[in-house]
Amino acid sequence: MRLVSTPQPSLKGDVLEGQKSFPKDNDSSHRHVLSDGFQSSEHQSSSSPSESQFLTIAGPASKLKAYPACLFCRGESAATNPQRRLGIAPLGNIYFGGQNFGAICPRNGIPHLTPHCEQWIRERCGQEPRFRHLFSGNTPRSHFSGSDIVPTFVSVQAQVKQPGLPDKWIVHGLVSAFTNSEFSLAFPLMNPVLFEETIRLAYSPDEMEPPLERVTAKACVLAFVSLASSHCPNANGAPYVDMDSCARDAQILLSDIIEDTSITTLQTILMLMLHETLCGRLQASSMYHALACRTVFALGGHTVMLPTPKDRELTMEEHEDRHLRLLFWLCYVLDKDISLRNGQPPAIPDQFCDLTLPEGYAQSRFLPRQPGQMQNPWLPSDLRLSILKSKAVQSLYSHASLRKSDAELLKTIRELDEELETWRTSIPEAFSPNLSVKNDTRLEGVTSMSINMLLIELHLDYHFLLNTIHCASSRCLTRGSSDPQQISFGVQSSFDLSVEASRSTIIYLSMSASRLAGEAFWFFVFYPLSALMNLFFNILQNPGHALAVHDMELLGKTSQIIRSMPIRRVTSHETEYLTKMDNLVAELCRLSKCAIEKHQAMLSSYQAGNGM
Repeated sequence: MRLVSTPQPSLKGDVLEGQKSFPKDNDSSHRHVLSDGFQSSEHQSSSSPSESQFLTIAGPASKLKAYPACLFCRGESAATNPQRRLGIAPLGNIYFGGQNFGAICPRNGIPHLTPHCEQWIRERCGQEPRFRHLFSGNTPRSHFSGSDIVPTFVSVQAQVKQPGLPDKWIVHGLVSAFTNSEFSLAFPLMNPVLFEETIRLAYSPDEMEPPLERVTAKACVLAFVSLASSHCPNANGAPYVDMDSCARDAQILLSDIIEDTSITTLQTILMLMLHETLCGRLQASSMYHALACRTVFALGGHTVMLPTPKDRELTMEEHEDRHLRLLFWLCYVLDKDISLRNGQPPAIPDQFCDLTLPEGYAQSRFLPRQPGQMQNPWLPSDLRLSILKSKAVQSLYSHASLRKSDAELLKTIRELDEELETWRTSIPEAFSPNLSVKNDTRLEGVTSMSINMLLIELHLDYHFLLNTIHCASSRCLTRGSSDPQQISFGVQSSFDLSVEASRSTIIYLSMSASRLAGEAFWFFVFYPLSALMNLFFNILQNPGHALAVHDMELLGKTSQIIRSMPIRRVTSHETEYLTKMDNLVAELCRLSKCAIEKHQAMLSSYQAGNGM
């Protein structure tokens, strides 16, 4: 029995909440232009299948949550018992002063603090922390957009025909626009030469091609149209595309093509992964990413490494090999970022991969695009930095790293810091990140979106990794060490570097947030989040520090910085997320102010008592 996906509204008792009303056949407000011989699933007969035809995998519809909670967000127990995952590998956990203070929610990056951490906050601030409401997951949802609908799985009888395709001229218009966009250099999801064959297969008559290859091609075209119409809204035919409908139709077909281990299937999975990311469904995105990694392994993309001929055109097989290798690198880059952001182990083990960089990569990444020439894609992150991220995860945040002594951990931190500095100095001066970003730093006026994005990505990625490396020192316990004074100095020095990296992150983003592309929101929102808690704990630990008030002011700016980041389209999901961030930042600022005022009051009392 083939399993397909249909939207499932949220239920409460016997009343449907957030019911999505699908347009009638003559409703032109929801256009999905179809070619002859195909019919969209949203334009089929209105007769619904009988209840017995449905095979619900996720359980009864009345129990299905539109946003299933992560391990830490499941009700009140998340706030009172986050130790459910603490004490294991440090990846994704929050350490401070050798103590485990909590963990990061893999779905949105919001911290979940332990009772021990909350008690420490009470002692430092003299106030009760009010973080519980951020973890309850009970925020009401009164509106659902097309991107809010979470699919459940039903039997094939629920759908009379396979999803339809947009008219071919729409696809060709989007291919042209996407290929010429710089977005395609960051996300090389399709090769124009290979995709022409995919289009031919997708639109071929049923009896002309093998069924599985044709269905795979249709899924790939639908996934591409969904993504390209979103990124290239001014492309010829883009206004006629319903991106959410196309994405759902591609998801429907994915259950049919999962056995077809091909580059076309891999492209489809990656396009759907990116669609989920752009919609802010990060957990779903990471699941698609895991599937993409297994697919690229099955195709051998982690080992294939062939030279590109320069004296002739590539053959079709060479196009396939080159594109497969690019898709591997895309999976690799995203894998290391996902791992650091959601606290889950990486899906790609470096020791099984050929990590030889593409020919001329270091030079071509900083060159402007040359019209009519084949160019190595930039990818969403520097490959050398991604390899260093992988080293950091393995040596500092794996379960094996727990066996390292404080001295060994600090030695590893120093070595990684040296490698990071070597990378920074290898970047051309015009693009090289600053060691530290101050309030008086000014950005150069750059008109090119691609150059803007490259500069922002390099700076934020550098400071994020610097913070990640040196934050590991917070696991050190100086008591009982063979040389506690030296260990203590090393820990403090490392922690100071991580705090400065956090300051630089927020300051730089405050200057550059408005320059980001709208598609970048869910990729970049983790940067300020990673810096927030670091600054907060530093303020509480050192409320009398000369920069304590300055850091509190930086915290206060973060909410507005995040809101100034362009968003591709605002749905109830983005609105709820921004509200949660506002609440989190407000609480961090309130507690920081209390800690500073408490310290000042104690200092005044001490001075008065000593006649000072």
